[in-house]
Amino acid sequence: MGVMEEKNWGRLIKYHRQRQGLKQDDVSVGICTTSYLSRIENGVVIAESTVYEMLFARLGIDMIEEKEQLTAKQTFLEKIYEKLLSNEELKLDEVEMLESFETLVFRQELDLLAGLIYGRYLFSINRFEEARELLAKIDPFVILTQDRVTQLYIGITTYSNITYLEFHKIIQREEQYKVGNYMKTASNFEHANYLYHLAFAYHRTYSFQQALSYIEFATQAFTHLYKPLFQLKLYSMKGVILNNLHRFKEALAEFEAAEELLSNVETIQSPQQWSSLYNNIAYCYECQGLFKEAISYYEKANKYELDSHSIINWMRASYQRGEIAKLRQLFEIYPLKNFNVLHHQYQWKLLDYASDGERSLLSLKELEEQSFPYFEGQEYYSLILYYAPLWAAFYEELHAYKQASVCYKRALKASEKVRERMGK
Repeated sequence: MGVMEEKNWGRLIKYHRQRQGLKQDDVSVGICTTSYLSRIENGVVIAESTVYEMLFARLGIDMIEEKEQLTAKQTFLEKIYEKLLSNEELKLDEVEMLESFETLVFRQELDLLAGLIYGRYLFSINRFEEARELLAKIDPFVILTQDRVTQLYIGITTYSNITYLEFHKIIQREEQYKVGNYMKTASNFEHANYLYHLAFAYHRTYSFQQALSYIEFATQAFTHLYKPLFQLKLYSMKGVILNNLHRFKEALAEFEAAEELLSNVETIQSPQQWSSLYNNIAYCYECQGLFKEAISYYEKANKYELDSHSIINWMRASYQRGEIAKLRQLFEIYPLKNFNVLHHQYQWKLLDYASDGERSLLSLKELEEQSFPYFEGQEYYSLILYYAPLWAAFYEELHAYKQASVCYKRALKASEKVRERMGK
């Protein structure tokens, strides 16, 4: 018996004893002391296998059958989790079985595993609030230690934080508690997934050097595994990080590797994957001031799949290249109502105003006060670095030098924040 099974036996004994209305001394008499049974039930001690056998017999439980069921259940749950990590769709009978295991009565560790994996499944079908509520109910039962529950808890709560854009929470937990150490004994794929999410979180908080380190660790952990979709994510994420470090040639090399992989593995080819990759390539060219190439790739991205992020980037690149007629055409094709993300809406308004030509202090100020504080609050520093100097130039055209100075200060502050974090 493994340690996890033996801990489960203690919880299971307690569950069946209480269910039968028996006291601890009713069950322990002639087998062990009452205090020893209490410690067994609470997982404080691991008893001899003969002690478990006698306790199970006293409760009228077939231990061999229980063990077989436990092993089958664990094998099934691990298979489901592997599929969820690999973005594979679950079959109907798999979903039904997973739902049958879901419980809020955590009488054994396997119940915690089932709850955690069911929570991860809920995330995969976009039932985010239900997933978060379930994780909150499981949280009090989890004690971080070197076991399977801890590994799943870390992996799945990290995924939850990514989903809710809680990047600082991921970083704070890792830096404070070094939870990544628990993941080192998980499968290479799970370990690589956690490192990838760390890289993602550091990247989104502008700590690009840290992000680069973790994406390289993830790549090392993933070596020799065949998971083409995850390999695609690694190439793309590394390219994005290198681009933000202004290592453009290296970034394009990663994107080229991603494009070659996507071209040759039919199972991962989807409009979403092509669109995402071409958007990343386009943004790399935009960051170099190569707006013609950027526009070409943004257009490609949207031919595969219409995406508001790619569209707003396409609009911005068109404005920077001076293609105002094309930009006005894009505004007609993709009106403001098509955009649901707030920073996309603000960019749409800013670009629409910038390309219109009609300026007034009142309207400039109104858009500034709507968008820039939001960009700052969400730490969209790259947007501030582009739009704040642009707005400053508009103020200068109207001889509003004090307000122009405020915009330049916004850009300077954002630049300092990026510089500070890039140095970490």
